[in-house]
Amino acid sequence: MRAMLPPMRWNLIFLFTLGCDELLKDRGGPALDTTDGCVQTGSTGTAEIKVESTREMSGFLLTSKGEHLVAVDEIRDGSDEQVFYWEDWYYLDTNLTSAIWPNTQEMVLNWPIRAEEAPMSEGEWTVVVSAVDGSGVYQAESEICYTIQSKDDDDLEYGEVNIRLVYAEGVGEMEAVTEAINAAILVWEDIWAPMNLLPVVRIENGDFSKDVPYAGDGSEDIYDLTLDSFEDEITMMVGETIDGSTSYLGVAGGIPGTLTANSRSAVVMSWLAGAGSDGVFSPLEINILGETMAHEIGHFMGLFHPVEQTWAMWDACDDTPNCSSESECDTQLGTNLMYPSPVCDVSTCLTQDALSNIQTEILQRYTGTL
Repeated sequence: MRAMLPPMRWNLIFLFTLGCDELLKDRGGPALDTTDGCVQTGSTGTAEIKVESTREMSGFLLTSKGEHLVAVDEIRDGSDEQVFYWEDWYYLDTNLTSAIWPNTQEMVLNWPIRAEEAPMSEGEWTVVVSAVDGSGVYQAESEICYTIQSKDDDDLEYGEVNIRLVYAEGVGEMEAVTEAINAAILVWEDIWAPMNLLPVVRIENGDFSKDVPYAGDGSEDIYDLTLDSFEDEITMMVGETIDGSTSYLGVAGGIPGTLTANSRSAVVMSWLAGAGSDGVFSPLEINILGETMAHEIGHFMGLFHPVEQTWAMWDACDDTPNCSSESECDTQLGTNLMYPSPVCDVSTCLTQDALSNIQTEILQRYTGTL
C-alpha cells in the first residue's frame, strides 16, 4: 500500500498537480523527439515504460494517464542501474518531484531534474510506473498510456522557453490589461536574464470564459486550448478571475507540467487579482505580475517553493536555506522568485527575482527549455 498525500491548494502565487493525452502541433522540423504508447500493470501493480536514450539526448518529459491514480516508482539507467526510487523521497521533508505522489490519474516526470541526477547515458532507460487506487493499494491489469518527449541540448547554460499566452474572451481588448501584461513580460525577461534564460511569448485572443479554471484541479477547457499549442510550448491562460475568485494571482497545473494536452497542461493567471482592489495596475503591481508569471512558469518547469508556508518543508536544492519560521524565511528567502508569497509592508514589497544555482539547473533541464 502506498500512503496518500492530502490535496494541496494555496492562495496567491502557488499551485500543483499533474497531466497527459495527445500530441500537439509540430512547428515543422521537430524541436522535440516524441513517442507514445500504452502499458498494463502486472500483478505488482507496476509497469515498465522504456525510454531510448541516444548519445545526444539530454533529458526527457514523460506524461502519462491511467485508469487509476498514477505515480513513478523507479528509474533505471541504460545500464539497468537504479538512479531513482520513490521511497527515498516520499517521506522526506524535501520536495524533488510531484511525480511520486499518486494524487491524480495524470502524472508528469521530467528527467534529469538537477545536475546531480544521473546524466542521460546511452541505452534503454526504464521508468517504472504504478497504478494505485484511492486507498493507496496497487492495482493489477490497469492500463497506463504515455507520451515521451525528449530533447538533444548541448548547452544547458542557456535556454529559450516558448510560451503561448492566450487571453480569455474580451480580455485582449482591454488596453490597460494588455499594456500591463506586456510590461510584466519585460519584468519576467529581466528576472530570467542573469540565468541565461529567455521567455519567448506569442500572444493570442481566445474565446474561453474570463473565469478561468483552477489549473491544479484539471479542466476540459485547458485540454481543448492546449491542443492548439505547439509541441514545445507552455500554455498560459489570462482571465479575470480563477475559479470564481481573486484570491489567486496565478496557478500552475503541475510541478512539473506537461507540454502535451491534458486537463492540467497550462498556467492560469488572474489580471484582476494582479491589479488590486481598484482594478488599476500600479508600477508595483506590474512588477509583482511579472514575478508571478515567472514564478508560476517556474513551478511548471519543476521548481517547488524553497520553503512551504508550514515552515517545515523545503525544496531539494541544497543552496536554498532550510529556514523554519516566517520571520527567518522572509529574511533568508524573501527575495527568491519561488518564495510562496510576496513579502510586503504598508508601502512596498520586496523584489522577488533571485534564483539559486540549483534552481537554475532545474529550469535549464526542463525538456521544454531549448
